[in-house]
Amino acid sequence: MAETESYSTIKFFLRHGEMFAWVLGLLIAASGIWGTYLSHEWLCAAGGLIGGWFGFMLMRCFREVLALVADTLMPQ
Repeated sequence: MAETESYSTIKFFLRHGEMFAWVLGLLIAASGIWGTYLSHEWLCAAGGLIGGWFGFMLMRCFREVLALVADTLMPQ
């Protein structure tokens, strides 16, 4: 008899994925702001903020796709 898989990684990411998205976005934005501080070039801050937003949205989309996969794979 085959055991039912628990998919613990999927459950963990579904539970904490929103926080990971925020942390990733803020870290990227902070690195852009830090680059502006070091180089005195405002383009670094703009790139960091845009990259942070993009990373945040990418992680949120990944979480939503993972939620769809979890709905089809995991027993209710």
